[in-house]
Amino acid sequence: MGVFAALVVVASLLFAGCFTDTAPSSYYGKIVVPRVQEFRWSDGGLPQTFDPAFAAAPPDTDAVRALFEGLTEYDPVTLAPLPAVATRWESSPDARVWTFYLREDAKWSNGENVTAADFVRSWQRTLKIGPLAPHTDLLSNIEGSGANPAAPNAEKQHRSIPTFGAEAVSDHVLRVRLHESDAAFPALVAHPVFRPVKVLDANTTSRLEADHLVSNGAFQLSGKDGDRVLLERANTYWDGASVSLQRVSFIGSADAEDALAAYRTGDVDAVTNAAFEPLALKLLSGYKDFRRSTFGALTYYSFNTSRAPFDDVRIRQALAIAIDRERVSQDHLGGATEAAGKFFPSEMSGEKPVVNQDELIEQDITEARALLAEAGFPDGAGFPTIRLLINRNDQQRIVAQAIAAMWRSVLGVDTEVVIKNWDEYEIAVRAGDYDVVRRGMVMQTTDELTNLRMLFERETVPMIANSVVPTKPGDVAKAEAPVATTENEALKELRAVPIYFASSFALVKPYVNGFGGNVLDAPSLKRTRMNTVWTERQP
Repeated sequence: MGVFAALVVVASLLFAGCFTDTAPSSYYGKIVVPRVQEFRWSDGGLPQTFDPAFAAAPPDTDAVRALFEGLTEYDPVTLAPLPAVATRWESSPDARVWTFYLREDAKWSNGENVTAADFVRSWQRTLKIGPLAPHTDLLSNIEGSGANPAAPNAEKQHRSIPTFGAEAVSDHVLRVRLHESDAAFPALVAHPVFRPVKVLDANTTSRLEADHLVSNGAFQLSGKDGDRVLLERANTYWDGASVSLQRVSFIGSADAEDALAAYRTGDVDAVTNAAFEPLALKLLSGYKDFRRSTFGALTYYSFNTSRAPFDDVRIRQALAIAIDRERVSQDHLGGATEAAGKFFPSEMSGEKPVVNQDELIEQDITEARALLAEAGFPDGAGFPTIRLLINRNDQQRIVAQAIAAMWRSVLGVDTEVVIKNWDEYEIAVRAGDYDVVRRGMVMQTTDELTNLRMLFERETVPMIANSVVPTKPGDVAKAEAPVATTENEALKELRAVPIYFASSFALVKPYVNGFGGNVLDAPSLKRTRMNTVWTERQP
């Protein structure tokens, strides 16, 4: 946003509502209470695909959640898994075999029944699509998915692929066998990639077309109209009586400034996933309809534990607690992020156990210096210069330089910040050409085991001294230690250090009920309702 445009936004923020009787000063922009159950949503653009296998991020994932229903749904507040197509589920004692019992009144929009075989075919189709489906890895714990996350590389290359672990026992009973125990599997299958599609053949890998889309959710696609995508309440949905909205309109906005303008004039009811400028955020924060919440997107620094001295947990601990995360978030990033003392936000509850407060990573200068001395480097004497690899990005450069300065002032350790363009960065990561590397992950689920796998994905490191080459088939790879199975274990091992979580920002008109934010940025349209008799409470 240019300087002039920024000033225009600031002016509109300051003076919106001052000259109109329809906009209370405590809310941003005009408030025109609707008389119908239509929700107009500026969600960072228009959905580009309605196919659960291909939906990567909002607004695509938001449209998929409205159009398709999975075995479970997230409670929009607690994120605990709730019954959806499955009325109940049970597991074997070791949580490796899960059985889901499907409701008999679940229907497709063409009137046909939703069956267990629909889920099996849909999941097989996603695996067939492979890397082109952005979240295929979430299915990797299912037996026969083609990837056993627990098996060593050599075993993966030579073992035969077993029968697919998802089985339709009957039309309304689905059994799933997993490689590894996962007590939170019902939460994982709430993700859009697990939602069924109406295909007769699992080998059908082309994208679902918008025309004549068959869906099974609370809404169905009714059309695309210029800068709008329209959804209507589905009359075949089993729980249609609990759905208040008659229509959802996704409204395209070119940028955050356009989204703000549409909201201010009352043309949209909510704005999410807009790239607000820092100054705009500060001004918006004074309004009642502005919302800020923690988003499950983590920036963290990962250690190359195959290199000394980073194979010593005391070194990793010293570097971790030498960082002032609050200062990084508040001073260097303008308060737009949240310091991360652990790998998962506290708001990510679901079925995940709470981390002990004593295990949070916080700055402790005295302890950091003692750990470094205990490891043989008092006051940093003799410690090698740290090669900190980051991708080319101004924000990441600022963070890296700030952390390098902290390591220098607290521990007497020098750092070389290595900045590479994305392609070169990826090559260096795969080759293990770093001591510490900046990584990022957007969490797709509350499933702790899945998130830990994604955090500590095994980057294969060729056994070629000092080489910087991409990993190729046939390269000899160094076997890595097994991934931690709990967050507490990961915090003790400290193969990586959490730095900060992202924040999500939204504007939501006060007459919109049930449209709550959460750490997965997954609001429920099924629970959203327009309060057509809303009036502002007087002091």
